[in-house]
Amino acid sequence: MDQEEQNVQETSQEQVSEQQEKLFTQSEVDRIVTDRVKRSEEKLRSKLFEEAKSKVKAEQDEAKKLEEMNASQRRKYEDQKRDEELEQLRAKVQRQEMEQTAMGILKEKGVSVDQDVLDLVVADTAEVTADRIEKLATLIDTRAREIRRRDFNTSAPRQSGSGQKVATLDEFKRMSYTERLELKNDQPELYQDLVKKLF
Repeated sequence: MDQEEQNVQETSQEQVSEQQEKLFTQSEVDRIVTDRVKRSEEKLRSKLFEEAKSKVKAEQDEAKKLEEMNASQRRKYEDQKRDEELEQLRAKVQRQEMEQTAMGILKEKGVSVDQDVLDLVVADTAEVTADRIEKLATLIDTRAREIRRRDFNTSAPRQSGSGQKVATLDEFKRMSYTERLELKNDQPELYQDLVKKLF
């Protein structure tokens, strides 16, 4: 009897816990998702509206400022704006010229670069840019020498130009299955040669 009562209690507890766990129908899930999408759209709409509103306000302020100025003040203001735009364009052209010069110097030093490297190297002045180029070239040259030294001092022979180790037949025999699979993927010709020699 005790056993039956205990089973009945466990069964009723499981039913209660299942009832407490809320399950959603597909229509309820669809409604929840739809509500969340609507809220996101409303937030986005209000954000875009505020951005557009601030742009319009800035343009209206600019127009009002121009209306309040007399002719000579307007000319002076417009000249000042043109000068600022011209200065920005000059800075952009100077930056592009420095990037081209830096790229040429780095190519002469045997360093191939992309835009990210140029962004690191090119500065506002030619002197700082030249200094950065020299530091970068020295760093790359030093690192390349270290790699060559390390490769030269490595005891395992390497395939010409590939930088991959050449496995001997004895080494191949001692390799595990995963090592052989890796060799097959990395160096299929060498793998085939060793398999032929093995059999």
